[in-house]
Amino acid sequence: MNPGKLNTRIAIKNIVKSSDGYGGFTNTITTTDTIWGDVKEVSGKRDTQNGQRSTKTQVEVICRAKTIDNVNSNANDDWTFEIEGSNYRVNEIYESELKYYTKIIGTKIN
Repeated sequence: MNPGKLNTRIAIKNIVKSSDGYGGFTNTITTTDTIWGDVKEVSGKRDTQNGQRSTKTQVEVICRAKTIDNVNSNANDDWTFEIEGSNYRVNEIYESELKYYTKIIGTKIN
């Protein structure tokens, strides 16, 4: 892993539920952490569902291993991340013990 390539700021977002006072809940998305990573777009698959065309853009984020361990302890299981104004859902996380990095695969949320 080349630390000089970790040049993109990634905001980790978390959904927080709070009581609305009437027996229900309100969901609020808050930024829980900010990390640095190397971001690459790996695919932009076109798909048709119910007669509508959409593009599913996937990105690959490579960051330091201990950084993502801190994020996992602060966030719940349903965390997302934001890169330059675009939100992404986490699909896959791979942690390499040998090379000491973490790879996150995410899909853009429209």
